[in-house]
Amino acid sequence: MHKYIIIGIALLLLASCGQQQRAKSVVKDFVQEQLHEDVSYLDFADVDSTHVLSDSIIQAMRSRAGKSIQYQNYQGKTLMHIRVKYLLDKDTCSATFYLDKEMTGVVAFKRN
Repeated sequence: MHKYIIIGIALLLLASCGQQQRAKSVVKDFVQEQLHEDVSYLDFADVDSTHVLSDSIIQAMRSRAGKSIQYQNYQGKTLMHIRVKYLLDKDTCSATFYLDKEMTGVVAFKRN
């Protein structure tokens, strides 16, 4: 029985590492392609889910960021989010990126 528990825990850890790497990759691609910013990444927080963002909050974040940015479409109330700390022109900055549940693209972001 202990073998199955250990195997289950190992599989969960591997799955979460894959999620984390996927989120990092999506965020880096978004920053480079949509924001056109040359940044040095300092830290990525753990990926987590959220249910508290309404459509109006997402639209407000999108409009604050600018009209030229293309975002991932989304459905449902569950989004994934990751907080990123980075260097931009010698300034330490942070932002929270909200991704669709499948983590295929950024739905919205806010600079913290």
